[in-house]
Amino acid sequence: MTNTQHIYFCADNKYVPFATVTMASILANADKNTPIYFHIIGDDISEQTEQKVNQLKNIRSVDIDFIKISQDIFKDFKMDMGYLSQAAFYRFLIPSLAPLDADKVLYLDGDMIVTGPLNELFAQDLDGFKAGVVEEKGAFQVQNLSLKSGRYFNSGMMLLNLKEINKDTLLVEALEYYKKHKEKIVCHDQDILNGLWDEKVKFLEQKYNVPSFVKKEKNPLIIHYTGFMKKPWAYFSRHPQKKLWLKYLQLTAFRKTGWEMFWFKFKELLSRAFLFVKDPTHKKYYIVHFFGIRFGLGSKDDKRR
Repeated sequence: MTNTQHIYFCADNKYVPFATVTMASILANADKNTPIYFHIIGDDISEQTEQKVNQLKNIRSVDIDFIKISQDIFKDFKMDMGYLSQAAFYRFLIPSLAPLDADKVLYLDGDMIVTGPLNELFAQDLDGFKAGVVEEKGAFQVQNLSLKSGRYFNSGMMLLNLKEINKDTLLVEALEYYKKHKEKIVCHDQDILNGLWDEKVKFLEQKYNVPSFVKKEKNPLIIHYTGFMKKPWAYFSRHPQKKLWLKYLQLTAFRKTGWEMFWFKFKELLSRAFLFVKDPTHKKYYIVHFFGIRFGLGSKDDKRR
C-alpha cells in the first residue's frame, strides 16, 4: 500500500488542456506532504501538449504519466457520442493500468475544479464496494436501466477500490453489458458502470462531485461543470464558478494572454445581449439568449451529459 494519490484522467488531445486545469487546481490545493501522481490515458496526445502539461511541475512536485492506447480497443462500442469523444470509455482500462501497490485510485473528469486537499476523499473506507461515488439524484436512467438500488451515480468522480475490482475483466464485462443493453444506454460509459456496479458502490457526500444543477452545496471539494452551457472555457458559460476555473487556467501553460483574455471577456459581454448557438448534446436543438432571456429552438432527442 502506498500513500501516493494516483489520479487518472482520460482525454484526447483536444480535451487535455481542460484536464490540465483540473490538475493545476489539485496541485495548488494539495497537502504539501502528499505525493501526487497523474496518469493521463489518451490515443492522440501530441508531444507539444505533453510538454505543456509537464509545466505543472512549476506549481509543485508531481509525477505525470502519459499512457497511450489505441481507439481500436473500443471499436465494438458503437454509439452516438454527442459532444463526448471515445475517450469516455478509456476509464474501463484504469484498474488494469493501476500500480500494483495502490489499493485505491481516483478518476476525475477534465471539467472539474478541486478546491482543497483530497486526503479526506482518499481516506474513505470502501471495504466491500467497487468504488466511492456521488449520486445523481432524479436520474431518469434509474428506471430505464432497472437499477435495483434505485440510485444512479455520476461517473465523473470515482474513487476506485482496486481490491474489489477484477482488473483483467472490467473491459470485457463492460462490452458484454453494452451488447446486452445497448438499446437502453444513453449516457455511454456512465450507464454501463451503473448497470455493472448496481448495489456495489458506496455513495459519498455531495461535496465530492457538485454538478452545475446543484445550487446549495456551500463547501464543494470538487466542482463539476456539467452540461454544455456550463463549460467554463466557453465565453457564453453562465456558471457561477467560472472565474475560479479561469484562475486555475492561468496557472497552466495553456493560459490566456492579456489580449486573449480581453477578447474572451468581450465576447462574454456580447453573448449576454445576444447568443445563438447549437447545443451539441442534441442534433436539432439551439440555445438562444436575447437580453437576459434564454430559450431553446428545435427539438431535443436523447438526454445526454
